[in-house]
Amino acid sequence: MKKLALILCLFCSALLNAQQLKVAADKNPAIIGEQILIQYTINTKGDNFKSPNFKELRVLSGPNPSTQSSYSFVNGKSQNTSSTTYSFYLKATKEGSYNISPASISVKGKTIKSKAYQLKVVKGSEKSKAQQKALTNNLFIKVETSKRNIVVGEQILVTYKLFTRVDLHNTELSSLPALNGFWAKDLEASSRFKRDVVDGISYNVATIKKSVLTAQKSGELIIDPMELKCSIRIQNKRNNRDPFANFFGGGYNIQEEFISSKPISIKVADLPNPPANFKGAVGAMKISSEVDNTTINANDAINYKLTITGTGNIELIEPLEIQFPEDFEVYDPKITDRIFEGGRKRSIKTFEYLLIPRYKGDYTIASASLVVYNTKKKQYETKKSSNHSLKILASKNNEQEAGGTSQQQIKTEQKDINYIFIESNLKKITARFIHPKLFYILFFLPILLLLILGIYNKIVGKTDTNSSDWKNKKANKIALKRLKTAQTCINSNDFDGFFEEIEKSIWGYFADKFKVAIADLSKDTVSSYFKSSAIENTIESKFIALLDECEFARYAPASNKNAQMDAVLDKAKNIIIEVETALK
Repeated sequence: MKKLALILCLFCSALLNAQQLKVAADKNPAIIGEQILIQYTINTKGDNFKSPNFKELRVLSGPNPSTQSSYSFVNGKSQNTSSTTYSFYLKATKEGSYNISPASISVKGKTIKSKAYQLKVVKGSEKSKAQQKALTNNLFIKVETSKRNIVVGEQILVTYKLFTRVDLHNTELSSLPALNGFWAKDLEASSRFKRDVVDGISYNVATIKKSVLTAQKSGELIIDPMELKCSIRIQNKRNNRDPFANFFGGGYNIQEEFISSKPISIKVADLPNPPANFKGAVGAMKISSEVDNTTINANDAINYKLTITGTGNIELIEPLEIQFPEDFEVYDPKITDRIFEGGRKRSIKTFEYLLIPRYKGDYTIASASLVVYNTKKKQYETKKSSNHSLKILASKNNEQEAGGTSQQQIKTEQKDINYIFIESNLKKITARFIHPKLFYILFFLPILLLLILGIYNKIVGKTDTNSSDWKNKKANKIALKRLKTAQTCINSNDFDGFFEEIEKSIWGYFADKFKVAIADLSKDTVSSYFKSSAIENTIESKFIALLDECEFARYAPASNKNAQMDAVLDKAKNIIIEVETALK
């Protein structure tokens, strides 16, 4: 009997301590338009919480998880408890009875559900409506725009200001506008409150957000409302009969409210008859260009810089179409910009190109054109940079004469075929000059040699394979040994020799490691073998980037090489280690 009582006691204890997902609301019934807090609490840690269906109730915020832990030590025994709460802030727009479906959570692989909850919403009294209206008049967000009618590509400044006459404890952004159809650039905004008087009423005003919007399409574009969660301090009512309670117990309660701005409509018109070479530049801009040298040797580098200055959507301008000479090797531009207030103030954007002329001669870099729509003048303007005349001198590696004609002359003459001789010394064969036996010997001799060579390859092929396998296993050691030569080049300030040794080491390592013939080496081959070996794309990108850097550095000015030699050597060592690690 005692055993049965003990079992029942343990069973009841287990039922009492069973894990439950409890649901509770801070007010039920609630008033229309009133903020409602519903919380789901479980007395342990869980995951994969699934929210209930609130149906026609508006969810202002949630789920907002929070965890509480407590530790106690009683009679030599320690106990640690924890609970997790998921909070939802709701608002009802009409009266009625709302059935909220159960929420669920997973605890140690087991799904636990809460009970369904019924929430009743009733109409508020005239007093509560007056209080809500009073709050709306004393706490609101106002949106200011610099313009309401613009064209595609034009910019406007949008400022969100918080006006308040209540005691705010805290504010938190709960919803940002989507800004569909605009390209947005946020500006720094001071959130300090300043006193301002509107229609004879004083407010504390703070700028909570400031953005420059650039219209990307035409039509009526809507700036969606911004929603803000505000914690308001409400002073407790004092007890007139108990002065000590007023002195010692005075304090305040925190009331949370969600406020939002009104949607703003912006009318965006299409640009009037844009010309064919218009690329979307809108504002007041000008362009200029410069080169660092006008007379250099072939295969040396020239820096060409194109600068756009002014106001407008400068940040969105892509590289312009520039007609560089055909004999110039042109690298992708380095783009830098300094944008002030999203382009509303004078800003600068530069495109810096690295050019390498391959042949001697006189060349001209034509002026670049930028078509801009000026919103003040309401017309298109074509801005042009300067022409640049260049004189390229001969280079020893560039002047390879063939038949008395240089490569530069061939390109400028633009003929389909060159070096065709119109005279020949051919002679007619009138008699047999070789004996038939000798002819057959010479005819069959190559076939016999091929057979012998095939037999030889079968015999010694295994040895060659072993040699290839040896190179494969020792590829990293061979490459690191070659890198020591590059270190010697650093000590002797041999820039060209250094980058040449690095490039040879990397290519040699790849050829040995993947058993690739020298004639088949290419960046496409690197990509193919790395993918077949399941090597990560990041390692492949670093490997190819190092080869590009070495190739580029050999033609770049000497002043740029000295600072990067040590870094390039470290990159070469690290990339070999990374490939070796990936292959293991």
